[in-house]
Amino acid sequence: MNLTSYHVKRYLVLSVIGVALFVMIKGSPLYSKSTEGNSATKAYAHFLMGTVLDGEGKFDAALDEYKLALKLDPASSTTNTRIALDYIRINDTAAASRYLDTAIAIDPDDTKARFILALLYTINKESDKAAAQYEEIVKRDPHDIKALASLADLYVIQQKIEEAARIYEDILKEGTDTSLIHFTLGIFYSKLEKYDQALEHFNEALKLDPDYTEARLSRAILYELRGDYSKAIEDYKKILDSEPLNIKIYKLLAHAYYRDKKPGEAIKTFKLVIDLEPDKADGYLDLAYLYLDDKKPDEAIKVLDKAAILKDVKDISVIYIVKGMAYSQKKMKEQALDSYKRAVELSPKDAEGYFYLGAAYERQGERKLSEENLRKAIELNPKHADALNYLGYMYAEDGVKLDEAIVLIKRALDISPNNGAYIDSLGWAYYRKGMIDEAEIELKKAIEIYGKDPVLYDHMGDVYYKKGLTDKAKEFWKKSLEIDPDQKGIKEKLEKAERTDK
Repeated sequence: MNLTSYHVKRYLVLSVIGVALFVMIKGSPLYSKSTEGNSATKAYAHFLMGTVLDGEGKFDAALDEYKLALKLDPASSTTNTRIALDYIRINDTAAASRYLDTAIAIDPDDTKARFILALLYTINKESDKAAAQYEEIVKRDPHDIKALASLADLYVIQQKIEEAARIYEDILKEGTDTSLIHFTLGIFYSKLEKYDQALEHFNEALKLDPDYTEARLSRAILYELRGDYSKAIEDYKKILDSEPLNIKIYKLLAHAYYRDKKPGEAIKTFKLVIDLEPDKADGYLDLAYLYLDDKKPDEAIKVLDKAAILKDVKDISVIYIVKGMAYSQKKMKEQALDSYKRAVELSPKDAEGYFYLGAAYERQGERKLSEENLRKAIELNPKHADALNYLGYMYAEDGVKLDEAIVLIKRALDISPNNGAYIDSLGWAYYRKGMIDEAEIELKKAIEIYGKDPVLYDHMGDVYYKKGLTDKAKEFWKKSLEIDPDQKGIKEKLEKAERTDK
């Protein structure tokens, strides 16, 4: 190695300092029992020169010095670790890993080497290996907060939320009682659906820091999950006190009002969202959906007409789809059909418009046009569960293509396995195919999931009637009529059953 006279002088000075330090601090991390005397002194001098070159950013030269030190003192875990660090700096992580492995083999208690190796594994997305290193550190020192936190983070990456929560509880026991740790535990327990524990930690986070917006927002969402909408509303309002222009919170507040059966407050809040963002369509759409849920289609149409003329509309076809829903609610079938056609014209590659157009044609008795549009929706989006189910159910109702109907509905159930409406469709397809026992199984399952529904009870009545269980059939038909008394067809079935009994 060619050194300038300046570097030679510095090298000699450092060598002298190295000798002094070595004699004075024989227990230093670099000191190795396997190499003593002159070779160890020289090793330490090379090591110190390596640190100087590191400070100047001359990593290749530093590596040369460290390797000379390692040749003289091969049992130094510290030198192996420093070499690994320089290999990381020059982007040779494979070499870095080899030297870190050697450092740990020499000294299994070398936590620095383990930390760096864990970091390398994390960068290379080898989270299991990284976690193993942190676990070794924690095994040797259960109070190492840095290792505990790093291990918890890796558990999160691995989706081992329960293990991550346990680690954070351990951190709390170490006396590190911060709002961030309580907030993180609240998130973990929410994911684990341990809502009582999650709530406790969100409460603790807010006690320590009343202005912790993320903790308050998380607590509000948790309150909504538990059906405690009034408390959620209080938290949303509290956030808005300090963030009066937070659109996201206004929207959450509006939805909480609606779920709390306060549609007037919800509508007022969505109108405020529109006032704050008059050029964005999202607020108009949210308000229109709310009007539809509140059975106010005329108000929804007025809002949608305003949204349609905005410049900042990401997907105007959605406005026409919602408008079609409003016309359907008003029983204005032709206007609904026109709205869905307009949606398809505006977004010919979007499956949603074709789905609603196909459903509208089916309601008008246009089976062929309905089938064409539903198939187009499925072609554009093979995982459009509603389109798959709708087409399958339509075939079942018509008693045609029953094998395909069952395949279509099963595809929908693959996407949404606990959808009671889809399970009813499958049961009905089985019934129409003459598979009565299979139909009974599916319809029972649908009733468990979906609850009281006139169509489900009607189908169940048909199944029992087909099985010759007339009393049970009448029981379910009557349940259907209790929910919807205007079903002429079911009244006729009951009358026929009564005549048969006589």
